[in-house]
Amino acid sequence: MKALSNVPFFPSLITLGNAFCGFLAIIKITDAAFLVGSRPLTAALQPEVFARIETAGLLIFLAMIFDALDGKVARLTDQTTDFGAQLDSLADVITFGVAPAVLAKFMVDLHQPPHGDLLPSHPKFYYLCAALFALFAVMRLARFNVETPSHSEEAHREFSGLPTPAAAAAIVSLLLFICAQTDNREITNLLFSPTIYNSLIRFLPLVLFLTGLLMISTLPYPHFMNTVFRGRKSFPFLALAVFVLILGALEWRIVLLSLCALYLLTGPVIGIFRLFFGGKDSGGDGELDEEVEEEDPGGQGTSQVLRRIEPGPRA
Repeated sequence: MKALSNVPFFPSLITLGNAFCGFLAIIKITDAAFLVGSRPLTAALQPEVFARIETAGLLIFLAMIFDALDGKVARLTDQTTDFGAQLDSLADVITFGVAPAVLAKFMVDLHQPPHGDLLPSHPKFYYLCAALFALFAVMRLARFNVETPSHSEEAHREFSGLPTPAAAAAIVSLLLFICAQTDNREITNLLFSPTIYNSLIRFLPLVLFLTGLLMISTLPYPHFMNTVFRGRKSFPFLALAVFVLILGALEWRIVLLSLCALYLLTGPVIGIFRLFFGGKDSGGDGELDEEVEEEDPGGQGTSQVLRRIEPGPRA
């Protein structure tokens, strides 16, 4: 068995920062659970409990920054290794698989007896939804490691199935949006009528399950960071980005949830479009034609040869 003697230091440290944020998020959830105990969620207790939920959610989003940086740093410093890839997946299991599932399960528990009455008491069903989200995240990451052996940037242009950080972002942004009911700002109150709030809580277990299904699907999802930040963009794109940033500074929960919902929809939309109108893989066998120059074995210089090139694996 080959011993591991050297590991990439700085990229691994960033990845461990991701895992540490996930661990802290789970600790915050347990702190909130101890606050509630077996008591009903009273109006006096609600802000303190929801504040811990918000902290846990923000820690998961902080972990996404670490997750976005570790691969970039590894490639920039030429420290891409299999150890780093496996460490990244293990950290993602904690932060983007287990932590969001526990957080959503806790929010569901707050609204079923004995704490609340918005949800019927079906603990086994709610446990199942949370467990499936976490397990689907594990399966998604394992499939990514198997299907994406390359450490190159090209292997991360498009994902097969919803990426685990995006799935976690969708769940956490919804929970942060629900927590906004404790604010007294007018725009938030307009969006948080009792009917809307009750509907969000009732559909939360289903959203958890459906988001998990999207992770193990083969729907094509673009790489958000590469799509937004790579290459030049049009002037209207820049103007739209400025508008979103200003709106986000005013109502960050609403903008965050809207962006996550839009990204969740991109997979089904792109998949349906390619199914009916064809796409980059519409050649039938998923291969691309490329004209290359090869050496003529007869010594007559180079010749133009048309060969079939298989695209790299998609996560």
